[in-house]
Amino acid sequence: MTPAFRSSRLVSTAAATAIAAAAMLAAGSASANEFYVTGSIGQTSLEHEIQRDLGPNPPALPVADTSGTSLTSDDGTSLQIAAGYEFDLAALPASVGIEGFYSYETAETRNINSVLVTDVDLDSRYGARLLFNYDVNDKFGIYTHGGVTVIDYDVTNSYTFAPPVTERSDSETAFAYGVGARYNLTDNVSLVLDYTRLSETQFDGIPEVAGNTGRVNPNRLGLDRLSTGLRFSF
Repeated sequence: MTPAFRSSRLVSTAAATAIAAAAMLAAGSASANEFYVTGSIGQTSLEHEIQRDLGPNPPALPVADTSGTSLTSDDGTSLQIAAGYEFDLAALPASVGIEGFYSYETAETRNINSVLVTDVDLDSRYGARLLFNYDVNDKFGIYTHGGVTVIDYDVTNSYTFAPPVTERSDSETAFAYGVGARYNLTDNVSLVLDYTRLSETQFDGIPEVAGNTGRVNPNRLGLDRLSTGLRFSF
């Protein structure tokens, strides 16, 4: 595991601890609540890494093949809708929100690792998260959030020298966390700015067909989303 991956895991653990503490505080102090829905548009940055080891006796291919690690990334549009409840904390200018969300995603990457070409198309994200909000004043507030996210994506393997193509659709579950800010335009409508980071997500690649090896390569996905939208309270 690289230092960057270790750092991401440590940040994820710290965020999870903070969110759990906020939940316990809410359980003992909540005094009021409101229902809300949020619609947002943003940009998702998708990162894809492949680690490939040919082993001591790789098969003979029409072109030279090598071991190695390759990393690529790309950006796509993200459209998200969310709904939840917000609970005010009686003793603080703060609140806790619990929400579910669904996001349509268009980010896609192409990762070329020697002769192997792997395309990843991100289809959607959905899940639930807990938010801890702090009101700086009557108009402006900031928050942190954390929760469980499921990502749906398609994977395609091909080669630089021949047409064999294999495909698979898959889902992965990971912890997601981030920060945001909210500005109240009216008593019931707010402008929201949100950043979300998906923690390290690993999966096994499609078994390789070139040389009939059936080799399975470790893959990793990383995801960042920055968005803005409107929140409507009821």
